[in-house]
Amino acid sequence: MSPQKIIQLIIGITLAFAGIYCILSPGVTIAVLAWIIGLFMVILALNRIGVWRERRALGFGENYELASAILSLIFGAALIVSNFFQTMVSTFIIYILAAWIAMLGVFRLLVASNLRRLEADTSVRINNYHAQMIGGVLLILIAVLIFIRPSIVTAMLGMFIGACLLLFGLQQTISAIRDR
Repeated sequence: MSPQKIIQLIIGITLAFAGIYCILSPGVTIAVLAWIIGLFMVILALNRIGVWRERRALGFGENYELASAILSLIFGAALIVSNFFQTMVSTFIIYILAAWIAMLGVFRLLVASNLRRLEADTSVRINNYHAQMIGGVLLILIAVLIFIRPSIVTAMLGMFIGACLLLFGLQQTISAIRDR
């Protein structure tokens, strides 16, 4: 098995175990989210350095690939060791989620408004605009609630992140084993 496949297998197994851990303890996931991202960045950077070395041995390794891997390694290490960056990442992700949900709500309200106007213009009965309007209002209320109390999404977001990590880890592991 090539060194790159071994690294891919290690990444896959690590991510699968991290996913299981996140699913089992979602509250802790947000607290260590920056550490998880930093660890993933470090592992990915080491993988990219290995790829660069293989390509360089073949005569077509580009230095910008190595520079990119080194920057990923530095940023990943900063996320792992810096409490400031860890707090910033966790808070940022929750507020981005809230902003995204609010945006979806606004778009649903716009769709409802257009459906209502279409119904008035064409005299065709459209039943969907009420559901769109109610959904949009509910999404905006959920977003406001998340902005006010971000801790309510911690468990839900932690489980979602865990499921994503588990699935990606399993995919990487299967790919590394299958493509020997």
